[in-house]
Parts: sequence; structure tokens; C-alpha cells
Amino acid sequence: MTIRALLSGDAGPGSGLALARAVAGSAGLRLGGMALGFLVGVQLARGLGTAGYGIYGMAMSIIALLTVPTELGLPQLLTREVASAQAKADWARLRGVIGWSVRTVLWTSLLIATAIVAWTWGYGRDLMPGTNAALLAGLALVPLTALGNVAGATLRGLHHVVSGQISEVVLRPAAFCALLFVASALYGSLTAPVAMALGSAAAGIALGAGLLMTLRRLPVEVSQVRGRADARVWWTSAVPMALTEGMRVLQAHLVILVLGLMAPAATVGLYRVASSTALLLAVPVTLFNIAAAPTLSRLHALGDAHRLQRLLGGIAGGMLIGVVLLWLPFLAAGESLIGLLFGPAYAASAAPLAILGAGVAASAFFGANATLLNMTGHQQQVTRASSIALVLLAVLLPPLIWAGGATGAAVASVLASTAWNALLWHAARTQLGQDTRVVALLRGRHHDVA
Repeated sequence: MTIRALLSGDAGPGSGLALARAVAGSAGLRLGGMALGFLVGVQLARGLGTAGYGIYGMAMSIIALLTVPTELGLPQLLTREVASAQAKADWARLRGVIGWSVRTVLWTSLLIATAIVAWTWGYGRDLMPGTNAALLAGLALVPLTALGNVAGATLRGLHHVVSGQISEVVLRPAAFCALLFVASALYGSLTAPVAMALGSAAAGIALGAGLLMTLRRLPVEVSQVRGRADARVWWTSAVPMALTEGMRVLQAHLVILVLGLMAPAATVGLYRVASSTALLLAVPVTLFNIAAAPTLSRLHALGDAHRLQRLLGGIAGGMLIGVVLLWLPFLAAGESLIGLLFGPAYAASAAPLAILGAGVAASAFFGANATLLNMTGHQQQVTRASSIALVLLAVLLPPLIWAGGATGAAVASVLASTAWNALLWHAARTQLGQDTRVVALLRGRHHDVA
């Protein structure tokens, strides 16, 4: 069974075609966002220098961690609950979960922002020289990013998968790019606090657009009913998802934080370029996960295990092909490409990038394991795997950074992420009887031929 046949409609009524359109639309958006993200990265790397880019990276890692408790796992919960409520025409529940999510984000954002301002002014010690000023300049990113993700998750739950990504994937980096260009033209040079403030402004622009799209696409029936909240049930699901998301984000940014404590800011800047480029290599993994989430939930709810298995194999195959195609040029000429894009000072990022690319390929091989478990109510398994991987990363980072700097940090990151994927694959096999790996596609093809 080919990926093309799988996506042409074989996954159930409307689901295959919807997934094909969602993947194609998401791919277009991600390609545009990838180009804009690269341009933003080049602007920041060249405008800030390796040390300034390291400070910016440290502050952004802290902001990313602060966003987790404000979201509390709400984006994934919203996608699931909104899709379920729409399928059942339960408009009161749909309105209730959206309102509850927005209120939760606003209250937690206020508490966290107050605590951070008090800490930076009262304690005053920088984790890295210049970090506090950059952190305060970008503090508005905490609520703006969380609310933007809530809007996007709502749209994806309504099966507007492409629209649910426009604001964060395209509009936000486009606005950031334009603001950086204007600032550089007016002032000539950048500082980390200025860059953080411009990032906050870009997030505000993206949020405004996202809210407008969400309001326009909500079913008209939602405005005609009174919201019905089921907070206890939602908290029960959201907390494990929040823990999982927190550990995922911490796993992604712990490397930057430990590097900032153990190595010069310039080393952090080098790793930041490598990890940012690795995120671009992971675009196929991201877009397949986002596009497939509602379909995976639907097929599981219908009890169609056979088609669900075939879909999972196709997803893993698409992920792996996309990742390898993006990774090959950097394997062949990494130093030249990075030097050309970010400047000669960043050529040393090629070695950690090659290692991180291998980790992305491994993630693609294991497929949509975490998405499958989250969309089928097995989020506790994802939390468990994330906690194990996080502990492993924390143990590996100090000695490997001490031995190899940015390259050692990349090795630690890949080992931890591969362990995470292996644990989730095993959980999907034992809990759901589903194989998320790319080899499932080959088995499905053999079965069809037989």
C-alpha cells in the first residue's frame, strides 16, 4: 500500500482526503514558515553576533519554559475536545472548553509574569550576563504565545488544520522579520533585549490575526448557546498533557540552559544555530503530527484498528522521506551552507547539526507515536516516557558538554529523544496494538499484495 493510496481516501469516509489536503496545506505553510524562520535566524545571528545570540537563546529558552504552565496542556486537549464536541454537535461543551481554556491561560499568565518580575528585580542575578534584561523585554511572549496556541488548537479541532497554523507558522515570523529589518535599518545594530521586544510585538500581531480567524470559523450555533464546563474532566486530562509538554519543552531547552551555565555565550550561540536548523529538518514530522491528530482520534473512536494501522505506517513513511531529503544537503556540505547562511563564525555548528539530524531521522522512523497516544486517551504513557527521557538527558548533559561542548550536547539530546521514541512505540504496541514505525507501512503493503 503506497502513501499516495493511503492519503487518497482509504482511511475512512472523508478522512484520507482531508488528511491529504491538510498535509499538503501544512507543507506549503511550513515551507513558507521555514524560509521566514531561516531569514529571522540569519538576521538575529548576524545582528547579535555569537555572544548576543547566545544571550537571546538563553532568554528564549526560559520564556519557552514559562509558556508551559500557562498552557497547561491546553492545545492538545482543545484539539481533542473541540473535534469531539463538533462531531457530536455538542455546541455548549464546545463553547465551554474554549472559554475555560482562555480564562485559565490569562490567570496563569498573570501569576507567572508577576513572579518573574518580582524575581528579576528582587534577586537580580543573571543566569548569564544580560539575560535578565532580555527576559523582561520578552515577558509578554508568555501570554501571547499561549493564547495564540489556544486559537490555533481550536481551529485544528474544527478541522481547519491549515488555518490553525497560519498565525504561528507564517504571520508571526513574517512580522518578526519585518520588524527586525526596520530596526536594523533605523538603528544599525541589535541587542538581545531589543530582539526580544520585537519578538513580543510579532507575537501580538499573530495573535490578533489568529483570534479573527477563530471567530470567523466557529459554528454559528456556538454563539447561540450557553457554555457548559466540565472542568474536573478537563483538568484530569490537561495535567498529564501539561506535564508531558513541560518535559518536552524542558528537554528541548535544558541543553541551552546547561550550556549557558557551563560554556561561554558564543558556544550557546553555535548550538542555537544547530538546533534551530534541526527544527527545520523536523518540519515533516511536525506537519504530519499536526495534520493527522484529528484523523487518528476519529479512527480510534470508530474502532477501525486496521485502517488506523495502515494510516500510521503511511505517516511514518512520509515523515522519514521528508526528513532525509532535507537532511542530505547539510550532511554533504554543512559547514559551507551554515557559513553562507549565518556567517563564517557559525561554521562550527555543522558538527552538532549532523548529530541532531540523525536524531530527527530516528524520530521520523518511529512515527506519530506521541500523537497517537494523546489522541486516544493514553497521555499518561507519554508523560511517563517523557519523564524517563528528561532524567536521562539531565544525567548525560554535564559530562558530554564537558567533554565535547556543543557536539556533546547534541549527542546527549539525540540519545534522550531516541529513548523517548522507543518507549512510546512500545506503549503504542502494548496499549493499542498499533505499530507506529515506518516498517508498518512495508508490512501493510505485503499484506495487501498477499
